[in-house]
Order: sequence, then C-alpha cells, then structure tokens
Amino acid sequence: MLRVSDSSAKSRTLASLFGKADPSETGVDAQRWPLWMELPCGFIVLVLSLLIGELIKGWLHQPIPGNVLGLFLLLICFRWRLISPHLVEQASSRLLFTLPALFIPIYVSAIGQGQLWTQHGWVLLPALLAATAGLWAFIGHLAQSLLRRSQRHE
Repeated sequence: MLRVSDSSAKSRTLASLFGKADPSETGVDAQRWPLWMELPCGFIVLVLSLLIGELIKGWLHQPIPGNVLGLFLLLICFRWRLISPHLVEQASSRLLFTLPALFIPIYVSAIGQGQLWTQHGWVLLPALLAATAGLWAFIGHLAQSLLRRSQRHE
C-alpha cells in the first residue's frame, strides 16, 4: 500500500498528471494515485499513443514506424504539458524491466547460426562489443545532460 509521505516527497493529483502541477491551482489535496490505478492508466496512455502513431502512419503512407510516431506524439504531449510524464512513469518502468526478455529470440537465433559465427565471428564480436560500449556511453551522457537540464529548470 502506498502512503502519502511528508513534504519532501513529490505528490501528485489527478490534475497534476494532466499538466497542473501545483495543487493550489486545482483545489484538490495533493495525494499519490494508488498503484492499482496508476499502472493501468499509464499502460492505456502508452497503448493509445502507439495506436495513434499507427493511424498516422497509415494516413501519411511514410516508411516511419507507427510506434516511433506514437512516442513522438507522446513527447510532444509531455512538452506541451498536456500529459504529465508521471502518468506513464510506473508503466514504462515495468515495461523496461521486462524488455530484455523480449530480445531473447534474437539472441537465440544469432547463437544458433554457428556457421555465421565461425566464419565471421572475428568481425562480429568486436563490432558488437564496440557498438554496445558506444551506445552505453551515448545513453549515459544523454541521461546526465537531460538530468542537469531538468534540475536547472526546477
């Protein structure tokens, strides 16, 4: 069960999830959504953004994936403060936790290609390690710069 902590914790209301972060503006006591309500709402927002992105892809007839368009629309909604990132925070954290399990078939099929690895493994393994290290470094620097930027705005 979630508790409302003291003033040091960030509290959220229904109105703060949709852009009004200050409880004094909304006239509602600041309290956190229960987890049983927060997770389904976050999943619904994520799925709706995916479906809307797929619809836009169908209308535009462009080779841009619908999920990328949906996430771009979600980012625009965050930027214009139509939707608060807190609304999808729990749901996206749960999805990120299970994400590596979704890549298991890719790893299994790659390992199952023994002939490929014996012929080109000397090129593939260093390339995979370099790409992984480069990606980790890029994401680390990007996350740090975004955190610094958000701390400056607070």
